[in-house]
Amino acid sequence: MKAVKAKRRFTRRSLLKGAGFAAAGLTVTYLVGRRLVPILPSLATPDIDGVAWISVGRDGQISMLSPVHEMGQGSSLGLAQIVAEELNVKSSDIKVSFPSTQDVPHMRFTTGSQAITLHARPVAEAAARLREELRRRAAAIAGVKPTALADADGGFYGPNKRFVSYSNAVAGNELTLASDNLPEGTSYTFDAKREKRQIGHEALQIQAREIVTGAPAFAADIVRPHMAFGRVFQAPAPDAKIIDVSDRGAGKVPGVIKVVIDKPRRLVGVIAETPSGLEEALKRLDVVWDRPDRFTAEEVAERVDVDRALANGNLEHSIVDEDVDLSTDWTVDMRFDQPILHHAAQEPRTAVAEFSQRDGQEVVDIWTGTQDIFVNQKKAAADLGWSTDRVTVHAMRVGGGFGGRVLYDVVREAVLLAQEVKRPVKVTWSRRDEFLADRTRPPSTHRVQIRVDAQGQISDWRHACVSGYVLLTELMAPQPLLSGMRLVMHDFGAARELKAPYSAKARRIEMSDVELPFHVGEWRSLGAAPNNFAIESAMDELARILKRDPLEFRMQNLGKGRTKLKNCLTRLKEICDGHPRSLEKGKGRGYACGIYQEHSYVAAAFDVAVDHERRSIRAERCTFVMDVGLAISPDQIKAQIEGCAMMAIGQLLMEEAPISDGGLSAQSFDDYPTPTMMNVPQFEIDIVEQGMSPPAGVGQAPIIALVPALANALRDATGFRALKLPVNFDDIPPVLDS
Repeated sequence: MKAVKAKRRFTRRSLLKGAGFAAAGLTVTYLVGRRLVPILPSLATPDIDGVAWISVGRDGQISMLSPVHEMGQGSSLGLAQIVAEELNVKSSDIKVSFPSTQDVPHMRFTTGSQAITLHARPVAEAAARLREELRRRAAAIAGVKPTALADADGGFYGPNKRFVSYSNAVAGNELTLASDNLPEGTSYTFDAKREKRQIGHEALQIQAREIVTGAPAFAADIVRPHMAFGRVFQAPAPDAKIIDVSDRGAGKVPGVIKVVIDKPRRLVGVIAETPSGLEEALKRLDVVWDRPDRFTAEEVAERVDVDRALANGNLEHSIVDEDVDLSTDWTVDMRFDQPILHHAAQEPRTAVAEFSQRDGQEVVDIWTGTQDIFVNQKKAAADLGWSTDRVTVHAMRVGGGFGGRVLYDVVREAVLLAQEVKRPVKVTWSRRDEFLADRTRPPSTHRVQIRVDAQGQISDWRHACVSGYVLLTELMAPQPLLSGMRLVMHDFGAARELKAPYSAKARRIEMSDVELPFHVGEWRSLGAAPNNFAIESAMDELARILKRDPLEFRMQNLGKGRTKLKNCLTRLKEICDGHPRSLEKGKGRGYACGIYQEHSYVAAAFDVAVDHERRSIRAERCTFVMDVGLAISPDQIKAQIEGCAMMAIGQLLMEEAPISDGGLSAQSFDDYPTPTMMNVPQFEIDIVEQGMSPPAGVGQAPIIALVPALANALRDATGFRALKLPVNFDDIPPVLDS
C-alpha cells in the first residue's frame, strides 16, 4: 500500500523554531483576521496563531517577525515603532526579521498600502498585553501588586525604586503564549492623551545598516556555495511560442555550464560560472517565436476609445446610474487619454534557487524580493510537481514594487535552471528583461461631462471610462476561471475611485474593460490615478469657466461626509496663501484632491515654470496635505509622498510605453525616460494628525492628486489643458489667455 504523506501541521512550537524564535524567553502571537479560502494572490490571513510574533528573549532582546514584506515603504519600521511604544523601548532596539514560507502558515500579500492599516491595531494590542504579562511577572519578583509597578525603559520600577528588567521578568523561561491568554492591556499607541515616545518620531529604517554595509538584504546580495548564474530569453508577447532555436556555439563560450532549451515550457536559457559569460552566450542563440498578437499603437488606441464605445450605446458596466440629462448642453465636456505605463523599478528582479536534501527528500530554497511569497511557493511546487512543503521561499527586501512584484516570473526561471544543474543558480533580469516582461498599467480614455445649474451647483455628472484590465488578470486567477470572472463582474481595480467625491443631483458613471494584446496588471493606485486625473482636471476647468477660486469651488461641492477632505483642502489653502502664486509669465499653480479607498485623504498643489526658449516645464514647488489617521512614521510618509510626486512628474512630462515592430518596444531608460534629480521640486508636506483614527495607507494615495495638480498648474501657467499624457511641448502655444 502506497504511503500517504501527512500534510504539514503548523504548531506554535514548530513555527517559532522555523523563525528562529525557539530560544526566546517569552513570545506572544497575535491574530490579524479570519482565514479565507486562499486564491491568487495570498489574500488570506491565518486563524491559528497569527502571522507574526513578538518575543522577549532571555537576555531582554525584543524581536518581531514581520507580517509584511518590506518594499522600501517602511511598513516594518512602523510596526516596530508600535511595538517599541507599547514596550517602552527604542524602535532601534526591536530586532525585526522577515519570515519564509516555512515560518508561517500563510500571510497576506503586501500591496494596496494596507500593511499598516491591517496590522497596526493587532500589533499594538498584542504588544500591550505582552507588556502587562511582563509587569505581572515583574511584580511577582518584586513582591508587589502589578499596579504598583511603573513603566521604565526596558522594564519596571517598584515603589522602592527597584528596577526589574524584562530579562529578569522572563527569568530564563521559554514560553509561548497566545495574545488571548495574556492579561488585558491598554494600548499606548492609540491613547490620544499619551505623549508618544516612538510613534510620530524619527527612526532608522529597518535594514538600513545592512543596505549601507552590503549585508544580504536584497536577493541580489545572496551568495550560496558553488552558486552559478543564469539568464533566460523573455517571450516577446504573452502568448508567444518557440518555433525554433539555433545554437551557434553558445555552449562554447568560456564559463558556460549548460544551455537549456525546453520548447514545451517556453524556456531558453544559459547557466554560467560567472555573469560575464551570459550575455555573450545569449547572443549566440537565435530564438524564433510565433507571435500571433502583433499590434500597432493605432489598434490599441481603437480598443480603448471611449467615444467609439459610447457611439454604440451605454458602456458595459454601470457603476452609478441615476437620472442624468444626457442632452448636449454640458458646461464641461472633456476627453482624456492616458498611455501605457511601465513600472520602471530601479532594482532589477532577482531570484536564487538552491536544491538540496532535507529529511530524506529533495527540497528547494528560493530567495527573492516579492510582494507574495506564497504565490511563488505554490507555483514553484506546481512546476516541480511537488507538495508545497518541499518549497521554501525566503522573503528579501524589494527595491520598489508599485504593484509589479506579485507574480511568479524570475523565480520560475531560477527554479527551472537550478533544477537542470543541481546547483544554486542566481537569475538577475537585465533592464531589457524588465521592460519586455513587465505587466504594464493599461491605457485608458475618459469622457467627463458636467452640467451646473443657475446657482452654479453641479446638477449632472457623467464619467465614462474604457480601460484595459488591472486586477482581473493572472494576478487574481488562472484561465479559464479568469474568463468567467470577467463575464460576471467589472474590473474593480480599473474602476477604483471612478466615483468623484463631489455632490451632484444626478450621476452616471460607467466603464468598459477590454482585453489588450500585451501584459497588463497592477500599478501604483490601480485605476485611481487615471480616473482622478480626469475628475480633477474637469473640476479645475469647470471652476475656471465659472470664474471661481479652484480650492473654494471644490470645498463647496464636496459631498456629505467629506469633512476630512475639506480639512485637507482648507489646510492646503492656508499653506499656499503663505506662498503667493507667482505672477511671472509662464508660471502657475494648480490644485487637486482625492480620497483613496475611503481612508486616505489628500490635497496637492504644484507650482510650475514653463520656459519656451529652453522648451522646459519645471515643477518648482510641491505642497501636499494628507490625512492618514495616526501618523506612525512621518519621515516614511513624507518619503512616499515625494516618491509619488516624482512619478507624477514622469507621467505628465515623459512616461509612455512606446509601441513598434508589433509590440511594446522599450528596452532601457533611453526608450522610457523617467524623472531624475534634476526634476525634484521643493517640498512642503503637512501631515494632518488624527491620533485616535487608525493609520491609513500612504503609498498609493498621494499620486491620485499629484498628477492632476501638476496638469492644472500647467493650465494656469500657459492656458494649455493637458488632455493627453504625456504632454507634448509642441502643443503648448507660447501665449494663451487663461
